[in-house]
Amino acid sequence: MQTVLIISSFVSASRVGATAAAFCLRRLGIEAIVLPTTLMGRHPGWGNPGGGASDVNQLRKMWEAIESQEIKFDAVLTGYMGDISHIDLSKKIINSVKHSNPNALILVDPVMGDNGSLYIPEERANSIASQLLPFADIATPNLWELSFLSQSTPKTLSDTIESSKPLAPITLVTSVMDNDKIGTVLTTAAKDSAPLQISHEKFETVPHGGGDALAATFLAHLLKGKSAQGAMEYAVGSIFQIMTSANASDAGELPLVREQSALTEASPLKAKII
Repeated sequence: MQTVLIISSFVSASRVGATAAAFCLRRLGIEAIVLPTTLMGRHPGWGNPGGGASDVNQLRKMWEAIESQEIKFDAVLTGYMGDISHIDLSKKIINSVKHSNPNALILVDPVMGDNGSLYIPEERANSIASQLLPFADIATPNLWELSFLSQSTPKTLSDTIESSKPLAPITLVTSVMDNDKIGTVLTTAAKDSAPLQISHEKFETVPHGGGDALAATFLAHLLKGKSAQGAMEYAVGSIFQIMTSANASDAGELPLVREQSALTEASPLKAKII
């Protein structure tokens, strides 16, 4: 069985961060081991989340115990960093995983902001950009995070493509507007590969955690042997179906358990060359 190490937030009562990512991976038949960069009761969007950032020394001890198990990791997924010290620890963990398995995929989800502003300190965001992103085989920023990471303001689809290409060999950008629709743009470093886009209806309100779920589902399909395009089409199809259900029922949380069949049975959404 393939195994992914998730380094991200743990939020007990909300389907976000590692809680969402681990569920998606496991539902798709991939083991997930979590190093929690936060321990919180609920998403901060609901109010006081309870808890906070994990102690880095505790995280380090957890990793040392995991490492002593000699588990072969097929990928590492990094998400929300609760403290700048977590970034340096993540680098050391990635180096250790790559030493044991040079073919391990590294997905960096640069969780740092949206809607025009950072929701972590700028120093931490800059550290993610300079210290973690260079390890990435796959990057999954939203459009605003792309603008921060590329130090540009993509105003057109061409701008988005050009800004995303240098980030990683595979970059999946979310929250990309397409007239009255929204969706994702994929760029890869593969020779002769064209950028791809999937657009779908825009929801008025969506629960938190869609980006975490999409990144994990995309990674799962890559690990299961799909091409980048295939992984994108199946992942976006699944998360779109889950979001559609959430929107229809006014679910405040991502209904991953109720709609888990979408992770394995949803129809892929066809990508178009752009």
